[in-house]
Amino acid sequence: MAGARERWASRPAFIMAAVGSAIGLGNVWRFPGTAFNYGGGAFFIPYFIALLTAGIPLMIVEYGIGSRYQGSAAKSYAALGRRYEWIGWWAVLVGLVISIYYCVILAWSWVYLGQSFFALFGEALPWTAKGAGDYFTQDVLQRTGTPAEPWEFGAMQWWIVLGLFLTWGAVYLSIVKGVLRVGKIVMITVPLPLILLVLLAIRGLTLDGASDGLAYYLAPDWSKLLEARTWLAAYSQVFFSLSVGWGILIAYASYMSKKTDVVNNAYITSFANCGFSFLAGFAVFSTVGFLGVAQGMPVGDIEATSFDLAFMTYPTAVENFPGGHFLQCLVALGFFLMLLTLGVDSAFSIVEAVATAMYDKFRMQREKLVLLLCLGGFLLGLIYCLGSGIWWLDITDKFLGDYGLSVVALVQCVLVAWVIPRSKLRELMDNINGRSELKIGTFWVICLKVFTPLVLGAAIVKATIDLFTEGYEGYPLPALILGGFVPVTAIVILAFWLQNMKGKGDAD
Repeated sequence: MAGARERWASRPAFIMAAVGSAIGLGNVWRFPGTAFNYGGGAFFIPYFIALLTAGIPLMIVEYGIGSRYQGSAAKSYAALGRRYEWIGWWAVLVGLVISIYYCVILAWSWVYLGQSFFALFGEALPWTAKGAGDYFTQDVLQRTGTPAEPWEFGAMQWWIVLGLFLTWGAVYLSIVKGVLRVGKIVMITVPLPLILLVLLAIRGLTLDGASDGLAYYLAPDWSKLLEARTWLAAYSQVFFSLSVGWGILIAYASYMSKKTDVVNNAYITSFANCGFSFLAGFAVFSTVGFLGVAQGMPVGDIEATSFDLAFMTYPTAVENFPGGHFLQCLVALGFFLMLLTLGVDSAFSIVEAVATAMYDKFRMQREKLVLLLCLGGFLLGLIYCLGSGIWWLDITDKFLGDYGLSVVALVQCVLVAWVIPRSKLRELMDNINGRSELKIGTFWVICLKVFTPLVLGAAIVKATIDLFTEGYEGYPLPALILGGFVPVTAIVILAFWLQNMKGKGDAD
């Protein structure tokens, strides 16, 4: 790689890789659960506003600077101005920390996939006897402590460790040979979960009570639009789901041909992601509606948040599916295989963004670099494999998934729209328009200069005030500091340190 920069084998390979990065676990359990908690159908209003005014404009920025400057997030921001390199490092380091606990969630999916497979040869799914909730917390996690007492760390859960090893192994094998291999892998791993989700949605819509679940999913609660948390949730969902603010899209775009259309690719990626999210909502809430009928309880009383939805609610519904044991096992296999294929695509894209940044800076051998990143991610992820791991995972996800990505995106907005010289902004726009069928102009500039900074900035400030005054899920302040503020602070310090280090690639 010391010579010419690698290239995607084709435009479809790039688009599939970008879509594979954007579509992940967040579409299946984060989007439906977030919509459920923040106003149902009313949530779609801030979500689409966030998509059109922040998600797509910032995706165009990331595609544009990645392809224009042919480098990682750190290298591309350094090209805008040497003192801005830390912003790129901040983005990829936030993504790296997220990948550490994200892969633990995939490890849980490995456990369920294996159990669902072995259940084919048994009499019942393993969670049938004691219930999916107790099975998840007592058997899989062997959860210790409470949100108020997350210090009871408990024992290491070795089946989760095995799943974590398999996940990082898949990440390593996917990216160790560069983007040409990635392009081949995503041709399989992107269509497969879509096919599985369509089958699950069809199955869900045929169940009794499906209409009740969909009605609850789509019914608007307009009062939620007055809460800052709803708007922050909408923006963070867009950034989390589209991979904006992670440095991934900049890295992927740096392997584009310099003539590749930027704007069309941004719209294709964004709307493919949104379509998958809405389809996931139908698949999930039709099943939730069925579960309400099966258990004789209102849909609103069923847990439909992230972890609950994937590892408690959906497995409970599966064991009640009509059609017999064999069909129930097949549905369970399909669901957890879908989670894994979705998640691994996103996980290796995050690590690829970090690997690209490290290579561009230090010119390390790719195989050794990827091995070190994957091994380090695996070892750091072990903390989340303890009995109290889910509490610390939840805290870190709150700070990095909500605040980390949103603040990175806000800083990117301010930098591009207000800080860099106008000539640089005009040069970037001209470069993007010169190769794109759809053109960007006044609306794009207004979104970056005015709308997104004001709305996103206000939402971050208000949500932060609420966090300090109301707390979060009963966690003690020391736990929030250790699990949330410490990683964020470490990321910022490390980002400035990396910027100030002299690298072999700085002269490029």
